[in-house]
Amino acid sequence: MKPYRSNKAVLTQQRLGTIPSSIFALTALSLLLPPISAQAAESGIEQITIYQGLASVTRTLPIAGSGEQTLVFSCLSPYLDQDSLSVQALGDVNVGEVSVETLSGEQAQLCQYQGDAKVQTQQNHLASIKADLEAARLAKAYLQNMTKVNQISVEGTLASNTRELETQAAAINKRILEIEQQQARAQNALNQLMAGSSTTTQNSVTQVSVRTASRTPSNLKLHYQVRGASWQPTYQARLNTDTKQLSITASAIIAQQTGENWQNVPLMLSSVNPNQNATGQLPYVQRLSLYDEQQQDSVARYAQPMMKAPVVVVSADESAGAMANMAPLPSFEVNRQDKNGITEYRLPQRVSIPSDGRRVRTVIDEQAGISKLWIRSTPSAELAGYWYASAPFLTPAWVDGSLQLYRDDNYIGQTRYSYQLLKEQGIGFGVDNNMLVKQLVDEDKQGEKGAFNRIQTLTKTEAYQFTNQHNKTVNLQVLGSEPISRDDNLKVSATHTPPISERDWNSNQGVVAWDFKLAPQQSQVVQSTSQISYPAKQELISN
Repeated sequence: MKPYRSNKAVLTQQRLGTIPSSIFALTALSLLLPPISAQAAESGIEQITIYQGLASVTRTLPIAGSGEQTLVFSCLSPYLDQDSLSVQALGDVNVGEVSVETLSGEQAQLCQYQGDAKVQTQQNHLASIKADLEAARLAKAYLQNMTKVNQISVEGTLASNTRELETQAAAINKRILEIEQQQARAQNALNQLMAGSSTTTQNSVTQVSVRTASRTPSNLKLHYQVRGASWQPTYQARLNTDTKQLSITASAIIAQQTGENWQNVPLMLSSVNPNQNATGQLPYVQRLSLYDEQQQDSVARYAQPMMKAPVVVVSADESAGAMANMAPLPSFEVNRQDKNGITEYRLPQRVSIPSDGRRVRTVIDEQAGISKLWIRSTPSAELAGYWYASAPFLTPAWVDGSLQLYRDDNYIGQTRYSYQLLKEQGIGFGVDNNMLVKQLVDEDKQGEKGAFNRIQTLTKTEAYQFTNQHNKTVNLQVLGSEPISRDDNLKVSATHTPPISERDWNSNQGVVAWDFKLAPQQSQVVQSTSQISYPAKQELISN
């Protein structure tokens, strides 16, 4: 016969039997809850345009509900240019006064790690662990309370459930101990992250408050400029001397120390330098007088540049080369816009640039094509020949910057990217050791002529030999020079053997050029003779 058991006792046992599942269900549910954050809501960055030395930033805040309210853009850069502030509201929104204040002390410290992704992730992880710990302690308290109630109500039934209660209590205590250990490790990791954080500590931050009145939810935009951000171009030129293929990759090196940590933000780079003059100069007008007094009229040479709001260019291009049944790879092709001498590069991906001066590099353009190759030598300056390549695809839209040179997959060195110079003279790719340059003649002769009007003469002869030791025909260009007379009493004549190909090469007065095709193991000699005549009583001055 089964022992008599009251309905209340059965209900109590059922409750005890369901305690573990409900306890651990509550603990598991806490893992799914969003992490608790003690930080105030941040304004989102809609667009950043970086110029030379400053950046233009657009931030947004949502206008929730309707009526009158004040929106606060907090934790902004202490270097924010207050004169550049502008506010734009979307929809039926009235904008009132805009208040700007500088916060320091504890308020600035609260913003210190606001933009540090690693610190925020660890803070959220620690908050999640604390939520688990709170849930486990709540389960333990619930079990203790249920045990007290059962002792008062049904004393006779507890003996049979003692082992089960002990098992439940031990599991909860073990769970609490494990979570406390996790909390200690997470707190230690957070302390280390904050100690070694790349976030720049600021003694002050800027806060902008905007009063609004709206009937429906909307968005509020804040535009401002901030110093401490810049980008510079850098280029890599790679030449294959066998295929004559030349490729040039343009990259942007970006860095900022504005006091704002830009995490996962849309970015655009502009070739505009706001530090340059915005207006041209007026011509100098000379005013003459018969007196000894000298009058000098100053010309206004400098004017403050006026910044225009950056134009946001949105690219809708997506990668179309996805493989079947696979998501397309993200495209990092930069959208370039040329606007009457201003070039804008809009990056398709979001980037993170902390405010610690670290350099972030990204490719912004690439050009490639078949080039014309030749070897150029200036023997009067150096007995050597240099590889050169033309680049018909060069663009004036590229800003001057450093140019790294690679020839046949070997790093040659670096020079300066200057569109006009490289377009005229070509791109040099280092010494060619297979072109031998030898000096044959270097003579200077001086004498006088004329019985009564003595004339001083100076004759200079130079001759050089070039030998092609390549196993293929190469184009050779030799540069020489002719003296230039700046006085009517000074006569100059020059002869060249063989005849030169170009005089005043590339509009450089006095520079001459020979162009040859040299077969393998073939040699070529060039010779120049110049004669200068001038009155013997006068002294010859060079340059």
